[in-house]
Amino acid sequence: LLIVGQLLLVGVANLFAFWIRFEGEIPAYFWDIWLQTVPWLLLVRGVVFLPFRLYEGFWRYTGLWDLRNILGGVLLSSAFFVVLINSQFDQFTYPRSILFIDAILLSGLLGGARLIPRVVRELALHGKGKRVLIYGAGDAGEMIARDMKRHSTEYEPVGFIDDNSSKRGVRIHGIPVLGSRHDLA
Repeated sequence: LLIVGQLLLVGVANLFAFWIRFEGEIPAYFWDIWLQTVPWLLLVRGVVFLPFRLYEGFWRYTGLWDLRNILGGVLLSSAFFVVLINSQFDQFTYPRSILFIDAILLSGLLGGARLIPRVVRELALHGKGKRVLIYGAGDAGEMIARDMKRHSTEYEPVGFIDDNSSKRGVRIHGIPVLGSRHDLA
């Protein structure tokens, strides 16, 4: 299901790239190009995505590592696709602008599809627990806040307290650093 879903996004991104490039009216000549090349694009991306492990993982834990893999998979598969169409389809010219538009759209679609479950889960937990302040806005405090926001229905972090005055007013995961221990009252 994940493979089919992602390959569907590959086709949709490529079709939208053509649609954007030709301002909503794809000429018949380029429509034929799309029809001839999209199966090859699906094959290339489907194979290249395997070593980047884009078909694995729990999407609710998506992070920067996954974004790196998405970008790597999209860029490498785009490069392979260019080589393929230049060597196999010399009877026409594939518009270069579509390659760039397609890569941007596909990266956004694949990243967005992974973020949706995470966002839905975090929004479902928001506002359900006991409001707490976290003492310390460093790495440990950030990890506690992130864990509470992702997994806790018992506690909801509403602010940080930190004695480092340069952190005051900064937000970490959308949670403000409110002041120091002297401001607790």
